[in-house]
Amino acid sequence: MSEVSTILFSFFVFCISFSVSVFGVYGGLILYYNKSKKYKATETLKTTAFSSDTTSIRNKDDEPTVSIVVPTHNEKSIISQRIENFLSSDYPLQKLEILFVDDSDDSTPQIIQEYSKKNPCIHLLSFDHRMGYSPSLIAGCKAAKGEIVVFAEASSFLAPDAIHNLVKNFNNPEIGAVTGKDVLLNLNEGMGQSENMYLKILDFVRRGESKMDSTVYMKGEAAAVRKGLILDLDKLDAPGTADTAIALFVRSKGYRFIFDPEVRFFEYSPSTREGRVKQKTIRGANLIKVIWSFRALFFRRRFGKFGSIILPFNFAMLAFVPFLILLAAISLAALAFFEPLLALTVWLVIGLSLAVGLIGFREIVLMFFDFEYSLLKAIFEIVFIRKSHDKIDKVESTRRNKKIAN
Repeated sequence: MSEVSTILFSFFVFCISFSVSVFGVYGGLILYYNKSKKYKATETLKTTAFSSDTTSIRNKDDEPTVSIVVPTHNEKSIISQRIENFLSSDYPLQKLEILFVDDSDDSTPQIIQEYSKKNPCIHLLSFDHRMGYSPSLIAGCKAAKGEIVVFAEASSFLAPDAIHNLVKNFNNPEIGAVTGKDVLLNLNEGMGQSENMYLKILDFVRRGESKMDSTVYMKGEAAAVRKGLILDLDKLDAPGTADTAIALFVRSKGYRFIFDPEVRFFEYSPSTREGRVKQKTIRGANLIKVIWSFRALFFRRRFGKFGSIILPFNFAMLAFVPFLILLAAISLAALAFFEPLLALTVWLVIGLSLAVGLIGFREIVLMFFDFEYSLLKAIFEIVFIRKSHDKIDKVESTRRNKKIAN
C-alpha cells in the first residue's frame, strides 16, 4: 500500500476501534453495576443529614409539600386532561402546588385559570412573550413553595402513585434529585415499538449509572429535586434544557441524581421516523451542551465515578463517536481511490454485517442509525448553525389525549 492508503486505512481502523471500545467498555461497566445488588456509599458522596430545607422523608405521615412545575406553550388541545391527571394523583392535594408557567398565545392560560377557580392548588405564572422551556422551568422553580419540586410536561401523564414514589427516594440523605420511567401509549405503532426498545436500553443504562453513582439522563416529564438545593439557580449558567442542567447542578454540590423505575409516566412517542429524528436531535443537542458546560466535573476525584467515568463516557458517546463513525466512512470512501480492492472488501464485510443485523435485529439496527444520525445533526446545528434548542419545539404526534388506566 502507498503511504496515503496506509494513513487512510489506519485512520479508519482507529475511528472504528475507538468507537467500539467506548461502547464496549462503558457497556461492560453498566452490565457489572446492574448485576450488583445495591449501591455502596463512598466517601465522595455526602452522607450527613440535610438542613431543614432538605429534610429526609421518613414515612407517609411526614409527607413534604410538593410543587409541580409545568412549562406550557400553546397546549389548549391537551391541557384539560393534563390538569385532570395531576388532580387524580394519590398525593394529598392539600400538600400539592401545581404551578403552570405559560407563554402561550392561544387559550391555554384561560383554561388553566378556569381550573384554578375550583382548585386552589392550581396556580398560573403567565408571560406575555415567548420564554422557552429552560427560562420557564427556572422561573417556576424560583416561584415554587414546596419542599420538593417536581418537573412535569404537558405532553405526558403521571401515574397516580408517581409523586409518592418520587418523594420516598428522599429518605436517603445522599439523594438530591430523582427521575422516572417512560411508559409508551402507542406500542401498537411501529415507531412506538422501536422507541420502546430504545427506552429499555436507556433504562438499563440509567439503572446501572444510578448504582455506580448518578445518571446523566433527566426526564423532565417526571423528575423531582429538593428545593433547598436549587435556591441559588441564578448561579446556573448552562445552555441546553434546564432539567438536565439542574440535575448536574445538584450532583456538582455532592448529591446523587438517580433513576427510579417505580416512578412511571405515560406519553406518546413520535409516530414517524422524521418525528423521532427531530425529537432525538433536540434532546441530543441539549444533552451535549449541558454536559460540556459541566466539563469542570470531568476527572475530578471529588465527584467520584460520576466525574471520572459516567460524564466523560457519555460525552464521548454523544459528541465524539458519531463524528468518528462519519470520518471512518469518509476515509473508507477515499481509500477506494487508492486501494479499490481493499476498500471493496471492507465495504462488503460491513454490508454483510448490516444485512445480518437487519435480518435478525432490524429495529435495533434502525434505531442505532437514527440515533447516530440525530446526534450528527445535533453536532452540526451546535457547531455550524449555532442553533438554540431551548424552545418547546413540539413533535405534534406526541400531543394526544388518552385516558390512562390506573
